[in-house]
This record gives sequence, structure tokens and C-alpha cells, in this order.
Amino acid sequence: MQYVFDPDVVHECALAGLGKPKPELFDAVASALESHYPSHIDRSLPWLYSIAGGAMIQMKLYFASLFEYIMIWGTPIGSEGHSGRHACGFWDTVLDGETWYYAEGVFEPRIFKPGDRIYVGAGQAVGMNFTNGVWALEYERGPLPLSIPFGLADVSLSALDGLTAAQTLAVYTACIGRHWRNPDAPGSPLLRPIKRLAGILPSLVGPPLASLFTPRPWTNEIPRG
Repeated sequence: MQYVFDPDVVHECALAGLGKPKPELFDAVASALESHYPSHIDRSLPWLYSIAGGAMIQMKLYFASLFEYIMIWGTPIGSEGHSGRHACGFWDTVLDGETWYYAEGVFEPRIFKPGDRIYVGAGQAVGMNFTNGVWALEYERGPLPLSIPFGLADVSLSALDGLTAAQTLAVYTACIGRHWRNPDAPGSPLLRPIKRLAGILPSLVGPPLASLFTPRPWTNEIPRG
């Protein structure tokens, strides 16, 4: 399998944002990613809610395919939950705030702060607590579609937020189409024409569906009367 991203390079890109206020922090990380992977990063994608394993965060994808994604995720108010036990490996670099992890048979938390790296491998799972809030850059590698049920179960069946679930799938579809049509994507030269053709439909359908399913933002505007 040929991958687009190197976890060590992604970590170095994350360090470019340390110490900056939000959202400048996120912009600095995205710019660093673009400098290393100029044709692969999409900064136009919206922030999305994610409720999975009991933890509620928001996330912004910069790249996604069938076998990799890169995103910034976090919450300003804290949350906690189960990481899920996936067939993928996850590399995280803390950008801001603090997160606590623990595993089976571990009786003290492992505390990660800005600049620290976290790795949860395939078949592993951890309990997570984001204390008073955390932001991190995450790189995933592995069969991503196998994790989709975990990613959508809580938001669909517990929160009953079908709009966010539909928006998430639409954004992911658009990302896959963009990747398949990218001439710089790794892979067999013999398969590239087929992938570029296969990417036409998701790249055309994904963006308008993502726009259609974008929820009306919360403003705390109190109705009168």
C-alpha cells in the first residue's frame, strides 16, 4: 500500500501551530500541511460535529481517502468517551489544551499536552478525557470504511442528528472523489485512469450534498413574543 502522508511529517506540521491563538493555530497547521502536500490538502471543508464512543467533538477534514485521513479535532468545553477499537492506527499531536488517556489495567492517567504525540494502534482502545478542552491534529491510516459505523452510530442513533450524519458522509464522499481524481495520488499507473473516472461522480455529488445538509448555525437569538 502506498500512502500519501508520513506520520512524522504530519507531526512536524502540527508543531507549526503551537502557541498561536485559535483560529490562527489551525491556519498555521493547514499551511504547513500544504507546503509538504500541496495538491492533497483541501482547506474549504466545513467544521462538523462528531459524536462517537460517547465523546462529542468537532472536526475539520483536510484530506480523506479509503485508507487515510487528516483532520483537526477538538472541543472548547471538554468531553470524554471510548476511542473505539479500530482496524486503523491513529497518530495525534496535541495542539492546544490537554487530554487524558488510559487503557485496560492502567490505574493512572497518561496526560498529553501541546506538542505531545499519541498513538493508538489497530486493535487497541483507550478511554479518553479532554478535561477542559483540547485541540489536536490527527492522522489515520488503515481501512477507514470499517470505522464508519463507529463514527456514525452515536450521532445517528443516540443524538438522532441525522443531518450531521448525512453531512459527514457527503463531505467524506467529496474527499474520496477529489483524491481519486488527483493526478498526484499514489498508486499503479495502470489504475489511475480508472480511479479518475470513478472519482467524477463522488466529486460532483459530494459538495452539493454537503452544502444541502449543512445545518443552520446556532446563534442564541431569542425569539420575541
